Amino acid sequence: MPSLSAYVTLPVTALRPGMFVVDIVRQSGTKEIASCGYVRSDAQIRALAQQGVQEVRIDPSRTRSLSPNVTLTSAAAEEPQRGEGGTLRIRRLYQEARTLQVKLLSQLKQGESIDVAPLARVAEEMVDTMFTHGDAMLCLARIRAKDAYLMEHSMNVAILLASFGRHLGLERDTLKQLTLGGLLHDVGKIMTPNHILNKPGKLTDAEFAIMREHVVHSREILSQTAGITPVMLEVAANHHERLDGSGYPLRLHGEQLSLYSRMSAIVDVYDAVTADRVYKQGMEPTQAFRILLKGAGSHFDAELVHRFIKCLGVYPVGSLVRLSNQRLAIVMERNEREPLKPRVKVIYHATARHYLDVKMLDLARPGVTETIEGVAEPRDYGIQLERFIA
Repeated sequence: MPSLSAYVTLPVTALRPGMFVVDIVRQSGTKEIASCGYVRSDAQIRALAQQGVQEVRIDPSRTRSLSPNVTLTSAAAEEPQRGEGGTLRIRRLYQEARTLQVKLLSQLKQGESIDVAPLARVAEEMVDTMFTHGDAMLCLARIRAKDAYLMEHSMNVAILLASFGRHLGLERDTLKQLTLGGLLHDVGKIMTPNHILNKPGKLTDAEFAIMREHVVHSREILSQTAGITPVMLEVAANHHERLDGSGYPLRLHGEQLSLYSRMSAIVDVYDAVTADRVYKQGMEPTQAFRILLKGAGSHFDAELVHRFIKCLGVYPVGSLVRLSNQRLAIVMERNEREPLKPRVKVIYHATARHYLDVKMLDLARPGVTETIEGVAEPRDYGIQLERFIA
């Protein structure tokens, strides 16, 4: 990840097609603008100016073309802007990725060849957004529809892999491959009969054998698709393998499993057990952590499990927590220096059982006396988190 000092602040009038905009530094209006990404045309620059954008921050290392007449000013060494600025962009990305997934799966069902290039472009933008609005992205990933598990699961695995990979310091291109691999990792489930895929209960041994074949189908489909890299194939083919050889389909073990395979196994299980389904409630993150820790050293790489938990934080973004004054709050931003003191959104009084005026609270700010006593179950209070995360 480039340091902030590697970014450059420019007036919007100095933008040129091919520059990569990281975020908006100053604007006169309040309209939300999807600012992260490449400048495509002069018309786009004019549109930004007309919407009140005055200054932007760019990443010179990612510029595709640059006019020799542009003079770069020194970068503003400031923290990227907080708040809800990235929410609309992330929602757009989420919806765009889902639309492309639906189209891709439809093409596969009809026996047509698929083009992953559009989805690859979305994956690249997801990685870029993870660097600028990572917590907001993880927060929105907590919103999921019970009747759209396949799509939601693939999206969230992609987001979690991007976040985990960033935490591990992987190269940006590798993060893109992991993200696209996550988006496509369950593509083979189109070959699984719906009565098995959506069965609201435990599968029989025969049904489970059929279900396990989705990994083989995913590998076959992706190995015949242009633009798929070995990293993407590993995510799709090995996310059900286990360190001790007890996984499937090939019962790989130990050194046969690369870093990417080991990461995928952890992320896939975490998202699967925290997902709400039509027939069951998902676990809270802390419960999912216990499952991963129980399997650490046998099913999962122990060091990676601990690093994954550290990546998400003691109280993951999107969790509902109970404060010492009996207020309930949603964790909105992590605090890597003080993990027990994240930035939260206070929404509810646990003992009086009523909603409060929503307010943001930084538990690490000097003078703040509230502390987190523990996690809370939204369903115990009839709270729909999506009302406050969106």
